[in-house]
Amino acid sequence: MKYLTVGLVGLLLTACSTSQMVINVPANGTMELDYPMYDVYNVGLKNKSLTGLEVAVLAKATEEQVRGFGLGTKGKVDVLVERENKLVFSNSSNTNIKLGVTVDEKARSVFEKEGEYVSFTLQNTSAKSIPLIIPTVMNPNLSPFSKSGVDLKMGQEILFKEKGKRFVLLTVDESIEDSDVINVPELLEERKKELGL
Repeated sequence: MKYLTVGLVGLLLTACSTSQMVINVPANGTMELDYPMYDVYNVGLKNKSLTGLEVAVLAKATEEQVRGFGLGTKGKVDVLVERENKLVFSNSSNTNIKLGVTVDEKARSVFEKEGEYVSFTLQNTSAKSIPLIIPTVMNPNLSPFSKSGVDLKMGQEILFKEKGKRFVLLTVDESIEDSDVINVPELLEERKKELGL
């Protein structure tokens, strides 16, 4: 598998706190993005191709996944990356994937307001992809048998689509604690029954 690093790109771009670029993730390859000069940064991604890919935030020290999800065809998402982590794109298709990337430096304190945000995991235990909608945050596509870590504010809704309409899957509240793992297919089935879908 091809493996490319785009770490120096961040250093070569403008010195301002926001930068934009287009990158090509090679066919059957992996590419990583790292901005070590930023304490915390937000990466806006737009898949400009007709093929999906996997996006993961990995801890630099251990290579363990902190959070991750599938980014579908023409999908858009914002991903938070801390200095101790890096962003990795994996393309298992036979064609290159073009990604629009916007990087914006953030203050870590913005994301560490105690009690306002909860860090938990969305787990897809099924063999099918599950597209979700997290308004104003991202629209993750949970790959089969995958986990996606999220940091969401209290009151944030997670939605799903059924027959062209949006429905609330869950609302982040005190019942969800840091490090909880939510079985999405199970919850989805319960919600569809409750809603009569």
